[in-house]
Amino acid sequence: MDRTQEDLKFAGFFGIFNQSFKSIFSWKKVFAQITLAFILPLAIIFVVQMEIAHHFFWRIENNSLPYDTNDSREATATEWLYYVLFTIAYIILLTVFSLLATAVVVFTIASIYTGREVGFRNATKVIPKVWKRLFITFVSIYIAQLIYDVIVSIVMAICRAVFGFSSFSLLLMIIILILFVFGFLYLSVVCQLASVVTVLENIHGFNALKKGKDLASGKKAVGMGIAFVLYGFLVGLIVVYILFVEYGHEVFKWALIWRVMIGILCGILLLMLLLLFIVTQTVLYLVCKSYHREAIDKLSLSTFLGAYMGETMVYPRSGQEIQLGRPQPPSEQV
Repeated sequence: MDRTQEDLKFAGFFGIFNQSFKSIFSWKKVFAQITLAFILPLAIIFVVQMEIAHHFFWRIENNSLPYDTNDSREATATEWLYYVLFTIAYIILLTVFSLLATAVVVFTIASIYTGREVGFRNATKVIPKVWKRLFITFVSIYIAQLIYDVIVSIVMAICRAVFGFSSFSLLLMIIILILFVFGFLYLSVVCQLASVVTVLENIHGFNALKKGKDLASGKKAVGMGIAFVLYGFLVGLIVVYILFVEYGHEVFKWALIWRVMIGILCGILLLMLLLLFIVTQTVLYLVCKSYHREAIDKLSLSTFLGAYMGETMVYPRSGQEIQLGRPQPPSEQV
């Protein structure tokens, strides 16, 4: 990452993507190892969850179909128990591998930014130092997302109860859905920045979310645009997988070999997408810090990262503080 802090301040939508791709392809070996070790299990968990939820629990998801009462069957208590246990296991595994991938990728991008030696083994050393903080932040993110979903669901339920199934109700639901998407994208940006803050600053939990909200100010449109593209690409991958792989034989009468090839391609693209999610959020963090004139001196950040590696901390002389989060005037920026 060869851009100065002043350059990063003016980086926009394309600049962040360009810097993210440049970092990944300049350090292909390290990111390939990270992808195989942490991103691949994350992708497998995601696909398995999608398949099991769709096939094994179809009776739970469709236990009362008004247009097909002959085939609809009530799910048993045992099936509900399996579904709950599976969901809990999925959330736990998703959290664990998301935590590991976030810690390692954020540390790697920060090391590239400071010019430190980057290696897979060195990157993994950060995990024992930050996993507790990241776990608290992830729990806070889950709570924030749950509160947001509950509020939107209550608003939609009230609108449906007041206006019924009229045309105005449908229009109102569409407006609420659009607002929900905008709110979801903004919350995603704040949560992603909070994850990076937890690794690179001594802040976690709801304080990290507050810091992420402050950082997003001024770069909100850029961050939401990046999130919209990445989530849109993810939805597109899911649609392609369902249509051409899962139902390719029934819908398009495709042979197994073509469905397998498309499935492999979707898997590779999913790996790249999940990696890009974390890389772009780290680059966005650096851009937001620069935009708010919060100095990230490369030597100071390198010293901070070195502490994760067990290196001796070299403290500055009197009057020379290591600045990682305090706003600085333009004359003091590096």
